[in-house]
Amino acid sequence: MKTKTATFFGFLIACFNVSALPAQDAAKPAEPSKKPPTKEILAIVGGDIITVTRERIRGGTILIEGGKITAVGQDVKVPEGATKIDAVGKTVTPGFVAVDVGRMGLATGGGSSSDRNAKVFDTLDPFDRNLSLGLGIGITTACVEIRAGGFGFGRRGVSDGFPITERFLGFDPDLEENDAIVETAQRDYGPFVSLCKCCGLPIIPTEPIENTPEAPATQQKSVVLKMSYGKLEGMLVSESAFLDMTPGSMSGALGEYSWREQIAKAKKYLLDQASHEKVIASGKKEQPPRKPVSDEVLRLVKREIPLRIAANTVSDIRDQINLSKELGYKLVLTGAAEAWVIPEELAEAGTEVVYTPRRRRAPRFGEEQTSGTWIEMSRVLEKTGVPFALTALSNAMSLDGIAGRDLSSLPLEAAFAVRGGASEKTALAALTITPAKMLGLEKRIGSIEVGKDADILLLDGSPLDYRTYVETAIVNGRVAYKRAEVRILPVYSK
Repeated sequence: MKTKTATFFGFLIACFNVSALPAQDAAKPAEPSKKPPTKEILAIVGGDIITVTRERIRGGTILIEGGKITAVGQDVKVPEGATKIDAVGKTVTPGFVAVDVGRMGLATGGGSSSDRNAKVFDTLDPFDRNLSLGLGIGITTACVEIRAGGFGFGRRGVSDGFPITERFLGFDPDLEENDAIVETAQRDYGPFVSLCKCCGLPIIPTEPIENTPEAPATQQKSVVLKMSYGKLEGMLVSESAFLDMTPGSMSGALGEYSWREQIAKAKKYLLDQASHEKVIASGKKEQPPRKPVSDEVLRLVKREIPLRIAANTVSDIRDQINLSKELGYKLVLTGAAEAWVIPEELAEAGTEVVYTPRRRRAPRFGEEQTSGTWIEMSRVLEKTGVPFALTALSNAMSLDGIAGRDLSSLPLEAAFAVRGGASEKTALAALTITPAKMLGLEKRIGSIEVGKDADILLLDGSPLDYRTYVETAIVNGRVAYKRAEVRILPVYSK
């Protein structure tokens, strides 16, 4: 009897629980399991792959997924559904890296901006036709001058790359109306307007004086961009790869003293900042130290970026080497016409060089054997272990008939480096992995390796042959250029 009663009550409870459920839940079918969306896979099949940093792979395959290289080799299996690019008979290399480029990929056209507060990302133009021209010669990554040359106001113009601390209003200092002019300026521009102690002219700080970092007046700003024509995503790689300075900023005793002061202030600020962080971590409150220099100078002192500066004569090169060793920062020399005279000093200091093999500089009278340029500098630098990257005679694209002298001749410079005695391996590295290391991006670009960005070129011949064309250029895993479709350069069978 007890068993029947228990069964009866269990039946009622089960009925009650089922009837208590909402009608839509009771009749709702089970949801199918959702599979994560798969990324598109691109396969480059059958090409002669020059990896740059590793062995050469003949008839190899490269798999690309999510903009990255996922597999490289001869025995790589191509997954079903992958998009295949037939590279049989083609030479496959990493994209070229240009460390000195102007007026490319920027909405301002001229590569400069009058608004120092503008964000770099807002100035990018992925539809700049120069990007296609760059891809046509193999450039997939470029260090572009975004504020080259600078601009200034009134008594002391300064480069656009640095904070502008003063702006000239302009008036006759002998007039009695000066006070009224200053009062008007203070009303219009703020209370920081004052009279210059030297000439009596009013000056306008563009930001409060106590918050204005001091910096050399000759810094230029450059950014690293991918030549991702037609696509903004992934175009901006880095906003400051170098601290760029002009040679005149360090010339003479006063220039060197000012530079040493900048470095000393940066080092002191980093120590003060570290002490401040310890105080904050202990639970106390403290005002942070004032930043006396630009962020680029701080990164230079922390050895995150190198100083890039032009130096051509032996004396200028030695001055820059000695300063870098004394102050403890990394150095990249551009021009470096007479670097072949003292290659051991460059190698000992760990200095890197960016130069143009075709550029010529006449020797000084009486010093014909130890001055001027030498065609065999590439051989000398390679022999002594000095890393070098190449740049063209001009850092801009030109359609004005200057064939062979604009940026389109960048691969040709590698051929001239070979003519000067460098190995083909080193010459190709000077277009790829060596400049990538200078930019601090060797883990992303510069060679064909698993895990790196899929910036790849398909060539119809040797990368060091002036007759070779780029047939296809891939940037961030996307086909960004096809010679047969874009038709910027001639299309014909050899």
